[in-house]
Amino acid sequence: MVISRIRLNCHRQRFKSMNRANVIATLVTVSTVIQQGLTIPAIGFSAILSNDTHLGNDDAIKYNNVLTNLGNGYDKWCGHFVVPTKGLYVFSCTVMATNANTITLGIIKNGQSVLPVSSANTPWESSTRVVVLAMDKGDRVWVRRLAHDRNIQGHYNSFSGYLISTET
Repeated sequence: MVISRIRLNCHRQRFKSMNRANVIATLVTVSTVIQQGLTIPAIGFSAILSNDTHLGNDDAIKYNNVLTNLGNGYDKWCGHFVVPTKGLYVFSCTVMATNANTITLGIIKNGQSVLPVSSANTPWESSTRVVVLAMDKGDRVWVRRLAHDRNIQGHYNSFSGYLISTET
């Protein structure tokens, strides 16, 4: 009976110390997240087209209906996002061609195609691609037509991006 009480007391002490350690670890984690949230600026944009658009060869798409532009990096007049802060970014593009046509767009970084995005060749089908890129301040990202059809379906086409970390 005495041995059982001793074991029970040992388990209680270990449980209490584990709880304290967990509480301290949680507080350190929360503190770090709050500090990062205060020191890393919120940067992100999301834009769509407001009308059906006809594209020429290698035309940059000017997503003119800007939904979000934290950090003011997206320029709807040229369709480019200019990176305001070095870091790791996520970019996405959704495309839908008109009718049953196929169109291929590309997510472009500083003039180089990074990721193609093609619409399906059935009516009302869209495609989305997402890419994570290490970016330097001043780098540019945009979407342009690469091949196939030249017409895209207005507000079903979008371009978005956001900063996920300043550590690269």
